[in-house]
Amino acid sequence: MNTFGMIFAGIGAGAIIFALGFVSLVIGGLVNAMILLMAGPLVDKMLGKKAA
Repeated sequence: MNTFGMIFAGIGAGAIIFALGFVSLVIGGLVNAMILLMAGPLVDKMLGKKAA
């Protein structure tokens, strides 16, 4: 019985660590995407003036 508890505790801890890492990656990707979308017009203006 103790062995099963240790196995399930290890699986649960691994699942929690994986979920935290996954959520961190998703939030980081969303933040980067929002920054890129907001900075898009500024980048277009800068590149447009350099090319012209």
